[in-house]
Amino acid sequence: MILNTERLPGSVVRFEIVADKDEFDAAFDKAVRRVGQQLQVPGFRKGKAPRAVIERTYGAGVFLQEAHSQLMDDLYRKAVEQEDVTPVGDPTAEILNGEPFTFAVNVPVYPTADPGDYASVRIEPIDAAIAESDIEETIERLRKSASPWVDPSAEGARPSAGSQVIIDYTVMEADGSNEEAEEDAEFIIGESGLLAELEERIQQLGVGETAEFETSFAEDDEVVDVGLRGKTMKYKVALKGLKERDLVALNDEFAKTHGEADSLDELRQRVRDRMHQDKTQSARNEVLNQALAQMLDGTTIEIPEAMIDRAVEEDVAATKQRLAQRGLALDAYLRLTGQTPQSMRIMMRPDAERRLRTSLLLRAIADREAVAVEESDIDEAIARMIGTTKGSENEAGAAAFFNSDYVRNSLRTDLFDKKLQDRVIEIVTEGRGAALNAWEAPLPAGIDEADMP
Repeated sequence: MILNTERLPGSVVRFEIVADKDEFDAAFDKAVRRVGQQLQVPGFRKGKAPRAVIERTYGAGVFLQEAHSQLMDDLYRKAVEQEDVTPVGDPTAEILNGEPFTFAVNVPVYPTADPGDYASVRIEPIDAAIAESDIEETIERLRKSASPWVDPSAEGARPSAGSQVIIDYTVMEADGSNEEAEEDAEFIIGESGLLAELEERIQQLGVGETAEFETSFAEDDEVVDVGLRGKTMKYKVALKGLKERDLVALNDEFAKTHGEADSLDELRQRVRDRMHQDKTQSARNEVLNQALAQMLDGTTIEIPEAMIDRAVEEDVAATKQRLAQRGLALDAYLRLTGQTPQSMRIMMRPDAERRLRTSLLLRAIADREAVAVEESDIDEAIARMIGTTKGSENEAGAAAFFNSDYVRNSLRTDLFDKKLQDRVIEIVTEGRGAALNAWEAPLPAGIDEADMP
């Protein structure tokens, strides 16, 4: 065959293929045999009629159509292999000439990404240090959640910050329209996100007392809901109940009962480690996301529509599965959210395309930076995993599982992703790392650096 290849916009490859005479003759002979076996001609058993009789009965085109179809399929596959392209959608074909037989095929192919000057992107590391005040704030939240609600000790007490209140309230527009009412609503002053003026009025009430007031919201007030901006609202609120926290003591007993620690100092250390680990991971994610966002701005990628379509359908399937786990059908969810299948796909499309663009960018960077995972990398990871089971009853079984093909393949993917992300972070931070004052994972119990490969 004679093959001309052209790359079109949108990661589409166009093949123009001319079949040589031998290829056409061979395809035509096959078509004659195949069609002849399938046709019933009067006076002959099925598949036994001579070619000349079939042509007189059905016309010569009956063979030609089958020959063209088979030849186009065979030569298209040869062209894909010869040009080393990866189709990501169905091809479209058209016949250009009957003799010599010439046809064209347009096929969406796996795109390539030109990452541009990605190595010039710079991102500042994020400080992951944990302030002692953050630790105390976390412990105080744990303390509050563990403390019971009791009646106020002082007679005639009024709500204050941290008080639990039970209220009936009515809110409407100043002209009396759009009234909404709620009974026995439970809130915590300063913690439930109530409007500041509403909280202020509640704190002026004793149990059994009622207040009415109006308040106006500016058009540009970003603190309140969009539906309230530019409106004057009328509120009526009645305080029906009031409770105060009976704060438990912060001591070793509290740590044992509510913090799964042997002492208050150990609890603080656990909180510190967990917060430090979370903040370090958050810093890594933030730096990586910032880096990829800037790199994408300088990246040239043309993703075929068919590839985006497939990614959207995968998202639809994943959404359907998540809803099914909650006992909700996709159709019901669409009705509840006022969507149609088409509008849902339109909404999903930008995120699907962004993920594809990011994935293609990372693949291009991996090629440029020669990121690869060696078998020794996997061996070291498995050795660390086996080290965590030393001395256990299932040590031998765990070692066999960790060395299985399933685990090795999973580790290969995970290690590649981490190496690639580490390299991106190394580039954009000039080797400083994503997090300053980063948390470092301790070695497993009973393992020291001398034991590691």
